[in-house]
Amino acid sequence: MKQKVFKELGTPEKRNKLTLLVVVTISVFALMIGAGFYWAYFHQQPEKSKSGKNMGESTIVAGLQHAVDSLLRDELEMIDGLQGQTIVMEVQTGEILAMVGLERDFDKKYQPCANFSYQQELGSLTNSASLLALFERGIDSSYVVHTGKGIWVVDDNWIIRDHNWRRDGYGNLNLARALEVSSSIGIGMPIWNYYKGHEEDFFDDLNKMGFGQPDFIDGIEGLKPTIYASPKDSDWVNQFIIWSAIGYNRKIAPIQMLTFYNAIANDGKMVKPTLKTGKIEIINPHIASKDNIKKMQVILEHVVSQGLGRKAGTPIIHVAGKTGTSQVDVSEFYVDEYQLAFCGYFPADNPKFSMIVSMNKLGLPASSGGMAGVLFHDIIEWMIAHDMCQQR
Repeated sequence: MKQKVFKELGTPEKRNKLTLLVVVTISVFALMIGAGFYWAYFHQQPEKSKSGKNMGESTIVAGLQHAVDSLLRDELEMIDGLQGQTIVMEVQTGEILAMVGLERDFDKKYQPCANFSYQQELGSLTNSASLLALFERGIDSSYVVHTGKGIWVVDDNWIIRDHNWRRDGYGNLNLARALEVSSSIGIGMPIWNYYKGHEEDFFDDLNKMGFGQPDFIDGIEGLKPTIYASPKDSDWVNQFIIWSAIGYNRKIAPIQMLTFYNAIANDGKMVKPTLKTGKIEIINPHIASKDNIKKMQVILEHVVSQGLGRKAGTPIIHVAGKTGTSQVDVSEFYVDEYQLAFCGYFPADNPKFSMIVSMNKLGLPASSGGMAGVLFHDIIEWMIAHDMCQQR
């Protein structure tokens, strides 16, 4: 039987059929191997982030970084500033698209400064967190505060003044308008009235929101938890809560403040800022209720459209944010140094980007809206011109 088989395969006709079968089989295997390599190449490549970069790459956008550096330098030179930081971040992912720090040297030239963990009192930028805490406690934005002529004497020995006290103050304000015009009395008085006697609850409420987070970001050296006075301190005085509500007694880095405002832009979801593309890290899924976040979004947009933040706005897209001015170096008779900031996001009706501008300067004039807000505006205009922002 075996000899018969071999003889049949040995005929020319059978050998041709066998050869054809072998060729077809090899071709099929070649196609399968090729398909395997194709699948491996296209499916095992690094995953792309929303910015189009491969996972693990730097999030910095070179063109924007260069533009922010140039614009920050110009503004510091114009106001004779000491130092400044500007950070631009993508709202949903927390990817840092530009991060520039500059400081003045002895020759009054501005040099790069990478100390993005530096913390200082960022003034009335904290007002938004204080107002959101009140909202979460059930106090409505229509609540009226009697600010009088801009001077509030607390318990006969503490004096709080609004920035326009020399012009007879704001009179009666609701909470929404108090934030729009950055009234220290308009925010400080309701915090005092509500939390007096249980001041620790105020700080607990801020902590629940994640205010002051994060305390670690890969690529930013030395970042640490915010430093603040609280009722747990031995030298605590109850009236300190008023100063805490308006941005004093708490030192915070600009990137930490930006994280809070970015959460408002992101409908309450707080994401961790990152310098490397990758998975989104959630710090707090809901810093506050949806209704209260919506209230804050409306008010922050009004800060720009009808409040002290007008110069941060642009007619091309809606902008939302908050001014922040604080006194840095205060003696008994004068203020020597001011911190000026603007923090917000845009487009306000569909937030894509958030940004903080923080600058320090000596002496007057010192206007967070007219200085930090102007730089905020200029950067947005550059991004619009280079097709980075969705226009109306």
